[in-house]
Amino acid sequence: MSSSAAPPHSTDAVPSGRSYGPLGRPYKYKHVETAPRPAPKTAFGFVLGPKCRFRWARWYYEMAHPDELATLTPEEVDETLEYAEMASRSMLPGLIYSEFPDLPRLRNHLLPVAGEIVPKYYVFVLRDDATWQGMNAPLDPEVVEAVRRRLDVGDQEPHWYRIDLNAR
Repeated sequence: MSSSAAPPHSTDAVPSGRSYGPLGRPYKYKHVETAPRPAPKTAFGFVLGPKCRFRWARWYYEMAHPDELATLTPEEVDETLEYAEMASRSMLPGLIYSEFPDLPRLRNHLLPVAGEIVPKYYVFVLRDDATWQGMNAPLDPEVVEAVRRRLDVGDQEPHWYRIDLNAR
């Protein structure tokens, strides 16, 4: 494992994927491709911290492998969820784009916030500065609010964040 902060332990406040909670029951997932775009320097969106991403990772993993986590040791669960979290960074935008078809499709994955060697925070992108179209992507406030609730980021408002160099 890396020397970065350890992922939340399986007994921490990461709910079981079978309870679904605010993450909801899975819906038909259709991978949504976005056109290749230049790397942005800043992105406007919601920041997902480790706790939020591991909650999605658990949801994602238990959808793919029902009841498997219950058979693992806490250390194995932590390691498994660490790998699932990496996969969920690419899966999550497609899930959100599938549920909210009016949301501009800018990125196929979450983008790391600049400032750390091993990124701890990632942005779900609503707008970015890579192109004129990305800077001016139309956003319906009701859709943005629904995305905020679906991502389960509390009362966080979207903001502009510096993005790690070369993140695409």
